[in-house]
Amino acid sequence: MTRSVELDAAPAEVWDALTEEALLAEWLADEVEIEAEPGGEIVCRYSDGEERRGEVELVEEAERLAWCWRRQGGAPSRVELVLDAVAERTRLTVIETRPIVETSAFGTSGPLLLAGAWGPPLTRLRTAVRLVLA
Repeated sequence: MTRSVELDAAPAEVWDALTEEALLAEWLADEVEIEAEPGGEIVCRYSDGEERRGEVELVEEAERLAWCWRRQGGAPSRVELVLDAVAERTRLTVIETRPIVETSAFGTSGPLLLAGAWGPPLTRLRTAVRLVLA
């Protein structure tokens, strides 16, 4: 699944909101730990007690960030964030996919996007980007 949002900031500023733990906690999860380098760990903790853990796969500064993550007992999914400069703005595209070998039905253990939950985090991302610009 794919979703895009345009943000009123340059890609370098949006990048900060995607890689700095304090800013990630403004939009992605209540608490985020990330080592923004290939092989680094990402941990997202939510107020409802859910936790997602994964590994960073790809880092192209101010262009692309990707990781694989999963909920405890859930199927893994891969998240890729792609930044494109558009005039004075940045288009951020989120692509979340499940491995093709996964055969279980999409449900609560599925990708965040397929659960319909990427909309609110991307709305909150606008606030995180404003914090970078401040």
